Amino acid sequence: MLASPVLLGLLLQAAPASPGPEAFFVGRTEGNGVAHIILSGHHRVRVHSRGRIDRGGALLLDQVVEEEGKPPRRRSWRIVRVGPDRIAGTITDARGPIEGRFNGNQLDISYRSTDGPTVEQHIIFQPDGRTAINRMTFRRFGLSVATMEETIRRVD
Repeated sequence: MLASPVLLGLLLQAAPASPGPEAFFVGRTEGNGVAHIILSGHHRVRVHSRGRIDRGGALLLDQVVEEEGKPPRRRSWRIVRVGPDRIAGTITDARGPIEGRFNGNQLDISYRSTDGPTVEQHIIFQPDGRTAINRMTFRRFGLSVATMEETIRRVD
């Protein structure tokens, strides 16, 4: 049910003149967090990611998500810039497209999980350029059913 994403997703249609948030996900990143699920308590989540920019300028992000008590699973993101402050794309465990908007040092993303909940994700890029905080909320029928907070660090 949980998607770390961490992601996700920042990409370019063309390489930025100076490194921007998109560069954060190029290379290897690792996320460590805790998911809080209503009626189930909490469990640890770890995400290993590898990102690259394809020839068309899309960010391709491959992840292995390890949730405590579940077998590891793979997921992939494909994200493109569709405006100066907007992204769009796909993720293997989303029903339909994902959409996002940059707001300063923060990327806000929303999508519908294949498991049913609507996902709101807020990735806050830290001034050090090597760390981001990922906060996610999962909603069913407008009610929050789970949250996750994760720290993502660049490995490369």
